[in-house]
Amino acid sequence: MYADPYDDLAREVDSQLALLRPQCQSYILSLTSPSPSAGPTPATPTLENLTSTLDELELTIQDLRDSVNAVEASPEQFGLSRHQVSERRAFVDAKENEIGRIRTQIKDASRSGYNHPEFTSVQIDDYGQERGGMRSDYEIEMEREHQALLIQDQDEQLDGVLNTVQNLREQAQVMGSELQEHVDLLEDLDERVDRTQNKIDLGMKRVRWVLKKNEEKVSNWCIGILAAVLFFLLLVVLFA
Repeated sequence: MYADPYDDLAREVDSQLALLRPQCQSYILSLTSPSPSAGPTPATPTLENLTSTLDELELTIQDLRDSVNAVEASPEQFGLSRHQVSERRAFVDAKENEIGRIRTQIKDASRSGYNHPEFTSVQIDDYGQERGGMRSDYEIEMEREHQALLIQDQDEQLDGVLNTVQNLREQAQVMGSELQEHVDLLEDLDERVDRTQNKIDLGMKRVRWVLKKNEEKVSNWCIGILAAVLFFLLLVVLFA
């Protein structure tokens, strides 16, 4: 059965961008702020880290585009409508444009160092349309809370995965014990079969021995009877 990877990849892109936006804003503000106290801090990401994250995002976006291209020719075959395919393509284009804008803003801030406008985020509504603009402190705080919730959700998912792995491990141990018991039972059965086969072989030898002895006795009786008959006939001939 066909497994559509689009939804998982789209959620991954949204999660990565949600984590990336405040990091980019912190980096840009550390370069463009006129206040020395607003310079880089240990929590401020480096340009190398941001670039690496953007590269990973672009690879994920390319996977999304490939999935859209795969279903675009015949969406009905994959249970999709052409409108849904159009929405997916708009989503991919918008996210790709946002990544391009982020790269440009980081590049400009790193090169010029002048006061740069506050980091502009581009978000996507339910219809795949862009929503951009200057981010307020409230939006930044909401973004941080959203990021914290995402991290908490990931921790819960990891806990669930850990519990599942532990349950599977316990089940594997139980199955291993049962299989070992079955192996022991099969070995015991094999030994019993061997003993029974030996008894059968011994019994067959005894039967053959008895049959052979009986055949010898019958032969002796036949010879004796014939001898007696011949002796009787000889007497008849002699005294007739």
